[in-house]
Amino acid sequence: MGQNETEKPVWRPTNPHDRFCRQTAFHPFYASDFLKSYGDPVMVKYVDLDNMQEAPTTHLSDALKEVIMDASLVTRLLDTQSMSEVLLHLEHKSRPNRTVVVQLLVEVALSLHFRWDVSDRPESGSFTPPVPLMVVVYNGNENWDGEIWFQDLFPNLPGDLRPFVPQFRAFFINLRRFKYGNLPGRPETQAIAESMMRATDKTFIEHLPDVFKHVAESDLDEQQRLGLTRSIASYCTWTVPISEEQIIDAISTVFKGKECYNMIETINNRFILEGIAIGEARGKLEGKLEGKLEGKLEGKLEEKANGILKLLRIRFKRVPVSIVNELSGRTDLIALDSLFELAVQCDSLDEFTDAL
Repeated sequence: MGQNETEKPVWRPTNPHDRFCRQTAFHPFYASDFLKSYGDPVMVKYVDLDNMQEAPTTHLSDALKEVIMDASLVTRLLDTQSMSEVLLHLEHKSRPNRTVVVQLLVEVALSLHFRWDVSDRPESGSFTPPVPLMVVVYNGNENWDGEIWFQDLFPNLPGDLRPFVPQFRAFFINLRRFKYGNLPGRPETQAIAESMMRATDKTFIEHLPDVFKHVAESDLDEQQRLGLTRSIASYCTWTVPISEEQIIDAISTVFKGKECYNMIETINNRFILEGIAIGEARGKLEGKLEGKLEGKLEGKLEEKANGILKLLRIRFKRVPVSIVNELSGRTDLIALDSLFELAVQCDSLDEFTDAL
């Protein structure tokens, strides 16, 4: 399957992590090796991960897709006798979130209802639903033990009532338990996993050549390498502030000749240019906000210091220059609040000075 086929869906998630997962780790072309290399052995043992296809999503609006799903893949159990159909629901999280099971439950219910609704025998009762399996890929810096059970949302549920409440568990893939330099899977899978990890670690820019090196070492054809490089570059621009020159330098470090030229041309992709533009705009905005915040803070500090001096002059008439200089140099608003309270309560300037 060529990379052009990985871009068939018109809908693209707005979240950069979800978008990248959908283009790579959750796409049938890459998902097979990704799930085999990073997934639960039970899933690898019983599910046909070599013949997955994207599940139909015509029953979901773009708004619903944005809220409840990253990707759904359809395949079968490896049991050749029953050949039971399987729906894999895949979700990426960058923060621990046990309520992801609610999100997955909604996705499963809507998918099963759609399958039932379009089947030839919904009224006969002979409808055989696909086996729903849920996969959560976690790529965050906080600890998450990975035990994702639906009934854990109800810790105080009476025991007699528990059998009547739905219970299911999601497969859990924690990318943070893997180490750079020892990532499993084929080189292209390593490139995908390392991209996700570097984006979270904020080390994407300096290690972009390392990520591209995995792509160069893969058995993908030139067009597929081109497509994956474009996806990685686009992902990088959306997660960290990076310039066009830095992307070109990373590409030139790894790729040579005509392929290097073609790789560099990929930065004209509108999603990459859009990401760079957004990154630059974000940097300018953050700079302006930081300047405004600093200005506001300085104003509050000056206001608070002047209030303390005014109060001291009212109470003790003359205030030494040493106290004026000390208060004007303070940068801790909370500490100035405490000094203001002391200025109200102290019996003398010496007592106030001792607290400075």
